[in-house]
Amino acid sequence: MRATLLLIALAAAIAPEPAAASASCRALRVPLTQGIRAAEAARVTREAGQRTRPADVSLVQAEGPWRLVWATPAEAERGVFFFRLGRDRRYRLIDTWGGVIQPSERAETIAWARARAMGPPPRLAACFADALLAGR
Repeated sequence: MRATLLLIALAAAIAPEPAAASASCRALRVPLTQGIRAAEAARVTREAGQRTRPADVSLVQAEGPWRLVWATPAEAERGVFFFRLGRDRRYRLIDTWGGVIQPSERAETIAWARARAMGPPPRLAACFADALLAGR
């Protein structure tokens, strides 16, 4: 429990505020060309076992070895699929987020993202939470 509280406090201290983060977050968005949508849909289908079409991919955020794919698979609700590039140069599914958050849960959500295996950078974790709050 103490470790969780420490993570939440740390995330709140280092994460940019939502308004300040918006410009920074735009830089992390991957342009959704048809090719990108097709590649990400195939990745979600293969790695998560969730049949996904290119049209089901609504947002991709990337920083360093991390890719967050926002998709709505055929038989599931929208999720955010956390992928990390491995030493073999393949993206591996690390975790999936489903659901929405309230503004008061922003720091906790950032801490959750950062706690994933070799977690995403602080800016990407903050932008993930901000996109959830924006209803992406």
